[in-house]
Amino acid sequence: MKPFFFPSVKQNRKHRKQNIKKCDNKRRLLIMKRNVITALSLTAVLFCGTTTAFAQEAQAPVAENPSAEAPIPALPERYLAYGRITDIRKENGVIKSITAEDVQDQTVIYIVSEDTLCLDSGRGTQMDINDLKVGNGVYFYHSPAMTMSIPPQTSVEAIVGNMPMDVACARFHTVEAVKNTQNGIRITTDQGGLYITIAKDATATSYADNSAFDLADLKEGDRIFTWYDVVAESYPAQAGVNRVVVVPAAEDAEEDTETAASPVKISYSKSEMTTKDDVTCVPLRETADALGLTLTWDRDSRTATLESDTRAMDLAEGKDLYVSTSTIPGAVGMTSPGTLGVAPYIADDGAMYVPAEAFEWLVGYDVTEDDTTVTIAAEK
Repeated sequence: MKPFFFPSVKQNRKHRKQNIKKCDNKRRLLIMKRNVITALSLTAVLFCGTTTAFAQEAQAPVAENPSAEAPIPALPERYLAYGRITDIRKENGVIKSITAEDVQDQTVIYIVSEDTLCLDSGRGTQMDINDLKVGNGVYFYHSPAMTMSIPPQTSVEAIVGNMPMDVACARFHTVEAVKNTQNGIRITTDQGGLYITIAKDATATSYADNSAFDLADLKEGDRIFTWYDVVAESYPAQAGVNRVVVVPAAEDAEEDTETAASPVKISYSKSEMTTKDDVTCVPLRETADALGLTLTWDRDSRTATLESDTRAMDLAEGKDLYVSTSTIPGAVGMTSPGTLGVAPYIADDGAMYVPAEAFEWLVGYDVTEDDTTVTIAAEK
């Protein structure tokens, strides 16, 4: 066993110096590592920043819209919905509404008017709306406005039927702008969100009679049916087509205004109307006939029933209660019951009188009154 000797003071100093030197070396090494890491980090930041700048410079020319903010989408002019017809309601042989059920079993009532278009998508020609049958699957281009009733109701602008299995449904658009390009005629539609280029050799026909349509006559306000599958993902989106069916807009708005039917209304002067308990009352039969409404009388219940195309209201003698309900099959639409201060009554001349305001309860009619006249008119 080796003897143990305590180190001398001189040896202690020597060892301490060696330890200090080792610590200094380690400290220098750590500092160098930190400096290297910091330098690399700064380099990376600078490099990334430069790369981002380069990327921005490279991408700038590609963007068609240099605006920094994407445009806020506007409410569509119309919506497209698919449905299988479950009911068709007619009045005097004319279709008034079509009830359809979509793929999620949701039911919607589509209100049809004389202006509703109907297209055979397979042939690209006008289709007789009376050829539609219960069970047919069709597409509806309908108004964004929809009632809160059950089922909901909305007006339909165009119906597209007879879709071939291998071809997309005809698309329906309003022309907002027209421009001639080297590839054909480019139209702007969907609130500026879509460019459709109609090829120079495209087939163009008129919706009214399937005759050839000169695309040089295409103008703002016209509506078109067309077919396309591919839409370029840009803003505005872009599509190319080689077939269109044109629904021309009215050529002269002033001419339309002159030829349009005058709004249905009736006015009573102060001498013609009656007042009961400070409530202006009008003769029911005379007013109903002037507004084109149907009026029936039940002697047993002393009740008159007033009907429009879509609503009905019972007016019971001596009962100050006014409420109207929807007459569309399957629709649930009832106004809140209300009172007007005067119940329907039979005057000395044998005619029933009701408050003029009762016609507002029927929905679809405006009542205006001043010091000399009361006017009841169909809403525009």
